[in-house]
Amino acid sequence: MSDIEQKATPTRGDVTRQALILTAISIFGRDGFDAASTRAISKAAGVNQALIGYHFGGKPGLYAAALRHIAENVSARIGPLLGLIESELPTGNAETDPDSEAKHALELLHRLTDAFVQVLNSDESADWARLILHEQQYPSEGFDILYDGFMHRMFSVASRLVSLVRREKETVQQTRLMTATILGQALVFRAARTVVMRELGWNRMAPAEIESIKALLRRNTTAILLTEQTS
Repeated sequence: MSDIEQKATPTRGDVTRQALILTAISIFGRDGFDAASTRAISKAAGVNQALIGYHFGGKPGLYAAALRHIAENVSARIGPLLGLIESELPTGNAETDPDSEAKHALELLHRLTDAFVQVLNSDESADWARLILHEQQYPSEGFDILYDGFMHRMFSVASRLVSLVRREKETVQQTRLMTATILGQALVFRAARTVVMRELGWNRMAPAEIESIKALLRRNTTAILLTEQTS
């Protein structure tokens, strides 16, 4: 086996660390930080409880590692699109046609909401979402890991696109409020998933259902942004 192949092979410690992080995400998301015990996490992960201290220094370290794992994975899925959008944002060229600029910004915003819906409703994100929502309701010191890891960047990019579509008619505060409203439409399908699926008669969030949500958000976003605001 070559040196490269050896480096690419996960060690036993890597496997244990990953098992603890994935299990912690699930249990922290279900029970919260205070109620979740390291005994329950280690038992569910199938490892010795002492290894939590060895790998993470204790429960706070494991919690921080769980949040970093979520932030890194969400960023890996949305980050490339955010980078593309950032590279296509106007640079202040006076020759740019405002109508074309606004139209392009709206399409980029649609692509961003599409990606957000896809991430929120994927099967793998279920445990992530529970912990993210728990941090939204009961923010800990670890919230900054999520906020700095992907939330702030995504919100900022979306706000800039909203401002471009609206031709910068609103104040910064109004633009941010509109952005929160648009992104909140996507969040409801995860935060209120059970009631939404029951009311719609859906058994699971299959590709067809996800595509219908994306299409609805595109229509709603267009209506919100292209309607003249009265206040």
